[in-house]
Amino acid sequence: MDKKERLSPEEIKQISLDILKDVASFCDDHHIRYYLACGTLLGAVKYQGFIPWDDDIDIMMPRPDYKQFIESYGSEKYRVLKPSAGMFFYAKVYDTETLEEEVGIDYRKNRPIGVNIDVFPLDGIVNDEKTVERKRKTSSFLETLLRLSNQPIFYRKNRLKAINRIIPRIIGSRNLVRMIEKNASQYDYDSSDYVIRYKDTPNGFTGALNRQVYEKTEDLSFEGYRFHVPAGYDEWLKRFYGNDYLIRTPAAEERRSHQRVSYRKD
Repeated sequence: MDKKERLSPEEIKQISLDILKDVASFCDDHHIRYYLACGTLLGAVKYQGFIPWDDDIDIMMPRPDYKQFIESYGSEKYRVLKPSAGMFFYAKVYDTETLEEEVGIDYRKNRPIGVNIDVFPLDGIVNDEKTVERKRKTSSFLETLLRLSNQPIFYRKNRLKAINRIIPRIIGSRNLVRMIEKNASQYDYDSSDYVIRYKDTPNGFTGALNRQVYEKTEDLSFEGYRFHVPAGYDEWLKRFYGNDYLIRTPAAEERRSHQRVSYRKD
């Protein structure tokens, strides 16, 4: 494909926001629970929009809603990249009129998608520290293997570590996704008192939160539109970013950047 028009950060933000608006409308129409997450939630609370150093959008859904969403959502303009594709253990909703390539992904193995937003599942968990830690370690290990399985064999020209990418490829990225999902979804979301998100954060692993954090929602402004957030967003953000999230601005070296380039298709 001939890639000509590289998108600016502002254009990426606008496309991402348009995806979010469409996803939120679909979820409301079909009674699917969703919440802003990660830097998008922080941005809604602190800046009423994107945080200054970020241009992506994250949302999260209880596992039952997440499964319903990825099986039913889609249009000519926006589509779901399902975990079963083997690229990521979570879902992405992408714009079909753009093309995005991210450093560290082998595009001879995977087809590139467009500008996208991340959709993370929330899972039930028992309130047992040993169980949480065991499942966290399992998830983290499998996620590492999945990431390696999708990297070029000689990524960053490090031939000594090529074997680390060959073994995960032998296991297979789709098999790894199935293993991640089996580990994560052992406990039913709606009958569990605690909820977990299997993804490390800038502050480390968030651990399990009481499901009451998510039971009620509020609507907060994000770039001039209102979206659902957990009513317990303050507890969520303190766990995710630290107790001083409202007053602290991370140093440049602490900010996660996405090494990617995005284009508009011809």
